Amino acid sequence: MVTVGIRNLNNSLSKYITLVKSGEKVIITDHNKIVAELIPPYAISSESGLLMEYLEEQTNNGSVTRSTKRIKISKTKQTNKYDDTTLKKIYDETRNDR
Repeated sequence: MVTVGIRNLNNSLSKYITLVKSGEKVIITDHNKIVAELIPPYAISSESGLLMEYLEEQTNNGSVTRSTKRIKISKTKQTNKYDDTTLKKIYDETRNDR
């Protein structure tokens, strides 16, 4: 298991991806708090059915709603319906709650 900060991960991403491909688990931290884990793809594999079993279980207990149709994502640039001042106020309010 390897631990890396976000900044170092960003600067050396390919190095850590190579470690994960070789079976290593990478713990990502932000200011010494764990924020994510990178694990090899075989840990949860759709081939073994673990992922599908998990999704089915989560769907059954109501935690997940599966998509029923495909959605086409537009490539055109979308504009914000809020101005920057409103977004800043919302951001500041949510940051103060923490």
